[in-house]
Amino acid sequence: MIVMVALAIAIFAGAPRGFADETAKLAPMATDAPQPGVQKFTVVAVQIGTTKFWLPSTIIVHQGEKVILTLKNDIPGAEDRHGFSLPAYNINEVIERGQPKTVTFVATREGVFPYLCQLHAAHVGGQLIVEPKMQDESR
Repeated sequence: MIVMVALAIAIFAGAPRGFADETAKLAPMATDAPQPGVQKFTVVAVQIGTTKFWLPSTIIVHQGEKVILTLKNDIPGAEDRHGFSLPAYNINEVIERGQPKTVTFVATREGVFPYLCQLHAAHVGGQLIVEPKMQDESR
């Protein structure tokens, strides 16, 4: 138990802002200036104990926004390839450890859409939540 807690602290301490609360929407990457209508996230495959999953487990955007995902595989071990699949947006990637990939799409429809590792069914996935378009409050 102590080893798992220490591992979790080590992972979250070195993780980008927003990882401590895996259900929270991640803030834009600090190195990029915010762009209206664009949401950027880093999604990382990690392992704690024997469980492998994607963090964050929930990503929240608005309909019509451009979404940029940087996918990273930080799972140790002999298997250096893990999948990221977001079927609702026809995204199916294989991410090799040490070789991040970037995918870009527009969140065209509102709803809750699961993402998962298409290579390993036992891994824990997550969800993309697309909220209704934001109303222009300047009127």
